[in-house]
Amino acid sequence: MSEHRVVIAGGGVAAHGAAVGLRQGGFDGEVVIIGRESHPSYERPYLSKRYLLRDLPRERLFLPRVEAELRLGQEVVEIQPDAHAVRTSAGEPLRYWRLLMVTGGRSRRLAGLEDAIYLRELDDADHLLTVLDQDGGAALEIVGAGFIGCEVAAVACIRGLAVTVYEALDQPLLRVLGPELGEWLAGVHRGRGVDLRTGARELPALGKDVLIAVGMQPNVELAQAAGIRCDGGVLVDEFGRTDAPDVYAAGDCSRFWNPLFEAAVRVEHYNTALRHGNAVGRSIAGDGKPFAEVPWFWSDQYDLNFQYVGAGLSWDQTVVRGRFGTPPFTVFFLDAGRLVGALGVGDGRTIGQARRLLEGRTSVTRDQLADEGVDLKALTRR
Repeated sequence: MSEHRVVIAGGGVAAHGAAVGLRQGGFDGEVVIIGRESHPSYERPYLSKRYLLRDLPRERLFLPRVEAELRLGQEVVEIQPDAHAVRTSAGEPLRYWRLLMVTGGRSRRLAGLEDAIYLRELDDADHLLTVLDQDGGAALEIVGAGFIGCEVAAVACIRGLAVTVYEALDQPLLRVLGPELGEWLAGVHRGRGVDLRTGARELPALGKDVLIAVGMQPNVELAQAAGIRCDGGVLVDEFGRTDAPDVYAAGDCSRFWNPLFEAAVRVEHYNTALRHGNAVGRSIAGDGKPFAEVPWFWSDQYDLNFQYVGAGLSWDQTVVRGRFGTPPFTVFFLDAGRLVGALGVGDGRTIGQARRLLEGRTSVTRDQLADEGVDLKALTRR
């Protein structure tokens, strides 16, 4: 019965979180997850890390089963908000009580390189493994030195491939980390043998094994076709509600209002997609609270662990805690004196404390952030 049916358009981790959240919130009706991939939800972050090292078996990627009907290998191709119905790629109309869009995103394609390797899904990682598994003398070229490009470069280097990375900007991750931290990261990769070519506005003739890692774009076309408001993502409030009645969105495809930052943000990280999906699922079930969390993600490159907290907002100052370039250390990002994010290298403890400062909107000075003798956790108790 559509009177008690929640349709979830998309089958990734946000869908998994939402299905769990619906049940946690007391919803006992029908939940239908319609996902384009043939696989159930899995832990995507490992696709550019341990999975490529063959350090994590395929079966351990998958998340626990959820109490929902899974329709995999299909997708929602049309939303009819007035009729409270969707149409699937199988041609089936399906009515809903509530609809949740978790359509995620897709890798940005480069013109003329559509047939290169793009890493977004499990099947993509399996394709990339066929390159990494080649015997002796194999080479991999990577276009883009963002987190995915840097992580795969590290894996390929560890596995003995000759690695060349082309980055259009002057340093890796320049927009997120800034020039000083980006320059340090470039030195890390070059020191491991990666041929990192920054400022590469034009690409040379590339070889046969090329990974394109130039970011992702949210899948908003389904929402746009239904007249649902989008702007850099499907726009939702702090409960995940769109401007269409009974239609919600969560995860990578959504741009949600975050009360902590007093801004609409779109976050492309696994942990946020899982937790945002869960929060919106609970909202649909009638047990909702504003989603007010500080985004967090991690990256492993060689023997280094990076952790970041924040929503990727603009900043105008940095403060270093510890000795820059010698882990553990953390770089804090401030905007007009206000803490808006932090990146730690081998410094998970400080990042945990920074997250509490951000969630508590705790006022903190530059000197307090820099002084390792100051207990940042204690500041949140004031």
